Amino acid sequence: MKKNLFGTFVILVLVTACIPSVNPFYTDKDVVTDPRFAGAWIEDENTNNPTAWKFEVATNNVYAVTLTGEKDKMGKFEGHLFKLGKKFFLDLTPTECNYATNQAGMVGVAMIPGHLLVRVSFVEKKLSLGFCNPDWIKKFLKKNPSAIAHRAVDEGIILTAETGALQKFIMKHLGKDELFSDGTGYSRQINADPPK
Repeated sequence: MKKNLFGTFVILVLVTACIPSVNPFYTDKDVVTDPRFAGAWIEDENTNNPTAWKFEVATNNVYAVTLTGEKDKMGKFEGHLFKLGKKFFLDLTPTECNYATNQAGMVGVAMIPGHLLVRVSFVEKKLSLGFCNPDWIKKFLKKNPSAIAHRAVDEGIILTAETGALQKFIMKHLGKDELFSDGTGYSRQINADPPK
């Protein structure tokens, strides 16, 4: 798997409002698969230019994930579906990163794996994905800087805590208007070409 540049995650923080972590949000014992999860899903609310997700079970309980977004922008990830208590989450690590052909070779030396967190809910035959709320975490960490190990980079936050501390933090802040935004609903695509 191609490792990804630390700076790429700074860009993700600024562009997609995700909060990346240097360490995974899961341990091997937390990882699960679920037959409801695999498949192609399309966003319910945004009918003009919906986001589409495709989850394919790969090896060792890892999902191959493809995201197709606005203006057909695409991203490929390695996804680990995992459970903390009775709650489902998804840890995403990009597997592709396209670099400019004139980029210095030293950039590749600075590449590291990074992790993004999504809260996953199954509601009847729908999938709900809730992303981290960057406004809440910035305000929270400004008032409580020692609550979780992190690094402020430009306008974003990068979590640097170990997995155990990350999991405790997640479970402590699952309330409404805390760590996660309200979930976006997705419907399974039937008889349609999933995103490639």
